[in-house]
Amino acid sequence: MYELLKQRGVLDNTVIVFAGDNGMFLGEHGMSDKRAMHEPSIRVPMIVRYPKVAKPGSVIPQQILNIDLAPSLVELCGAKPMQNIHGSSWVPLLKGNTKDWRDAWFYEYNYEKQFPYTPNVRGIRTDRWKYMRYPHGDGSPDKHMAELYDLENDPGEMHNLIDKPEHRELISKLKKQLDDLIAKTGGTSWETLPMDEGIKTELPDADIR
Repeated sequence: MYELLKQRGVLDNTVIVFAGDNGMFLGEHGMSDKRAMHEPSIRVPMIVRYPKVAKPGSVIPQQILNIDLAPSLVELCGAKPMQNIHGSSWVPLLKGNTKDWRDAWFYEYNYEKQFPYTPNVRGIRTDRWKYMRYPHGDGSPDKHMAELYDLENDPGEMHNLIDKPEHRELISKLKKQLDDLIAKTGGTSWETLPMDEGIKTELPDADIR
């Protein structure tokens, strides 16, 4: 495809985006599957080639999400900006404008009997910190210990800081920020979570095997 675009003389007038799916855990943190919020799973590659805007070899350190892809392509095409969406165009970032870009986002996953290795997850990731909790689903205490990681000093998430007294104020702040983001974007409320039934013995439905 690249060579064909080049032969036709439209290569540099074509936006090429290379991306992937969430990473599969292969034992990291003792996990399998790909639905948890740890870095090996949530980090998705994205490479953009469009020399009219994207400087070759440049790296964008800001947090970009898959919900940003559609509004970005719409802007690059010169179409009318998309309204009432959660994502933001990363075109300004390519031009060096980082003003008002997000410094935090929230992650949610609801327990599914088909994929029981991952419990309910609610978490927030800022540029430096990640806080995750695992609500049971019925208002009772969370089924698993919450997690707090300093991604600046512990990018591999090897040291859970959730019980460190010096981080109590930070945890309270992250909890409130998480609740605010969920409310702002219409995320699933705490009251409507499915019950975390843990790992079962039955196989998934035949139509998804």
